[in-house]
Amino acid sequence: MTWARHMGKSDKGSALVTGLIVMLMVALLGCAYVTLSMNNLLRVGRDERRATAFYLAEAGLEYVIAQILAQAESTGVISAQTFDTTAQLGDLCSGATGQVVVLPDTGANTLATVTSSATHRGITETVRVRLKIKSVGVWNNAIFAGIGQSGRGINGNVDIRGSVHILGEGDPYSDFNTNGQRDEAEAYIDSNGNGKYDSGEPFTDTDGSGIWSDSEPYQDNNLNGMYDPPLTATELATDISGTAYVGNNYSGIPADLEAKIPALIPEEFSGEWVKTLEAELRVKHGKVNISGSATVGSPNVAGNSVKETLDGVYVSDGWGGNKGSSGVYADNGTTQVYDLGDRVPFPGLMDPYTDPATGISYGTHEAYLDSNSLTITESDIKSGVASFSHSDAAGNSIDWNDTSKTLTIQGIVRINGDLDLSAKGTTIYFADSGTLFSKGTVKVHGSVMPKTMFPTADAMGCIAKYDIEFATGGGEAQLKAAGAWYAQRTIKSAKQNQFAGTYVANYFELGTNVPNIYQVPALAQNLPPGMPGGDNITAVYILSWVHVRPGV
Repeated sequence: MTWARHMGKSDKGSALVTGLIVMLMVALLGCAYVTLSMNNLLRVGRDERRATAFYLAEAGLEYVIAQILAQAESTGVISAQTFDTTAQLGDLCSGATGQVVVLPDTGANTLATVTSSATHRGITETVRVRLKIKSVGVWNNAIFAGIGQSGRGINGNVDIRGSVHILGEGDPYSDFNTNGQRDEAEAYIDSNGNGKYDSGEPFTDTDGSGIWSDSEPYQDNNLNGMYDPPLTATELATDISGTAYVGNNYSGIPADLEAKIPALIPEEFSGEWVKTLEAELRVKHGKVNISGSATVGSPNVAGNSVKETLDGVYVSDGWGGNKGSSGVYADNGTTQVYDLGDRVPFPGLMDPYTDPATGISYGTHEAYLDSNSLTITESDIKSGVASFSHSDAAGNSIDWNDTSKTLTIQGIVRINGDLDLSAKGTTIYFADSGTLFSKGTVKVHGSVMPKTMFPTADAMGCIAKYDIEFATGGGEAQLKAAGAWYAQRTIKSAKQNQFAGTYVANYFELGTNVPNIYQVPALAQNLPPGMPGGDNITAVYILSWVHVRPGV
């Protein structure tokens, strides 16, 4: 007899209860699973909305940073303001709202805290950054080099205090076949001997166009009579060797030169207040060789009153020489590439120019200078040259006083040829704000100093269509000069000269005697009239970033 036949009523009841319990447990587990699934779905939905709100807050931040940059290029400062970014975010995600608050530091309108919030389907996310703006235009440097020469932008043993910006990008040209390089004329057989290509003459179809291609035109920016290609990673944009140095302070500046320029304002760095030039090194094309005892920046020394490290280096093609990147001391390391794209071109005299004061456009910057200058016949301004004075109805004037050795300039004064400035072993003093424009080469034989304070009271500019030469004559040595100096071709320094200001040229030949160049940050805001490349160009630096949680 089986167990099932002898099961009583009590046993059947127990089995029914057990089955009900099992079914209840299955139901409860099913409900729990459904609840868990629903909660997971709700969490996924919340996470999706939170992530969307976060990315929208980031998008609002990027939009406002672009607005800050545009405003700063006009005003030079960051303004306190609140942006409603709802319209911009709504284009990205329907129904989203946003707000960005810009709060500049008290007493420092180039630093600000920017807080961006965005709301998406009831969830709000916030990001906050600390940022800084800085002018990075042509005249915000100690040296700005253009095309270069013989594979270099700077050649020589030189001590530079301040920012250095080297383009090394070659002459501009028309890339007719869009192959990214300048092409010479395709080879052909001059069957009729007339010195030019004629239809039907055999030729080498290099670009595969089916027609003979002439050489692509270029603009000879450094006036050397030939096309210069961009510097490459195997060439040198700057040869820093011997005791050459790029520094971030005025240590070692002669006292009489320092007394003629504004003192540096201390800034906070690593918890200390230090005097700094906010110096940066930028090289768009070309490797930077560092050899010998040369360095870019110096190790930070706690307790010093000056900043030793550079604020940043941005070099696309890397470092060479027997020291390479080991000779570089910068706050951002050594691997950052050039960061300004095509925003800062070399300001050639052959480039088109629009006068910002009048809106009148000129075919070239040189044409603007020709049309807005006072022309004089004197080609020597130095001790021993009789006093003279000239002016015109446009407000341009020049006055040379040989007794006081004072040169007073207003506006733009043109010399139709070379200019000899100052005499060996003497000093001339410039006053007011004006620019000398030489249609040839400027040769500086003696010191050229401001009468009072450069550039806030006395600011002299000097433009040379060809070269500027400092102390290249026999017996000329150790002169001092301040000013804004521009040469379309080359700036040369033959001796251990001391300079304050900014020097702009396609190429620098700085010799072996370690001249010193000290950037004067106030120059860009007090630039003499007519100087090429005077546009304000601003960069934004993100100093810190934080994801702000609700309630923070």
